[in-house]
Amino acid sequence: AYELNLRAHAVKGNRFVLEGGYFNFEKISSILKMYGIEELKDNFLLIGLVQNKKTVDEFVNDFKKYDTEDDWTYGFDDDELREYASKDAIPFSRSMTDHLMEYGFTIYDTSTERDQVLDKIVEDIKSKLV
Repeated sequence: AYELNLRAHAVKGNRFVLEGGYFNFEKISSILKMYGIEELKDNFLLIGLVQNKKTVDEFVNDFKKYDTEDDWTYGFDDDELREYASKDAIPFSRSMTDHLMEYGFTIYDTSTERDQVLDKIVEDIKSKLV
């Protein structure tokens, strides 16, 4: 974001996605305030994806089902996936829920019925953009 010329992109109706999991919202907010954006939720559709109802085994099964060669966990064996799920993915998802809510994100839990939840997100976005 530091190299990005935000003035060129701060155009009404300009749509983009910031994808990721490790955002420093205090830093992002302070930068956006320089461009007259006081509250993230007043200027952006904020969607947080969490998986707070999944067990370690369910995480492992989903990694094996959905990972592609482009995913950094693709080459992990079952033990490595279990360790990552138990020590990183599960605690991070739970801690991020409160953090995302603090900044006005709409939270969607994709622990179960993933495809239906993603379809719901698309419907919700379309209804807000009309």
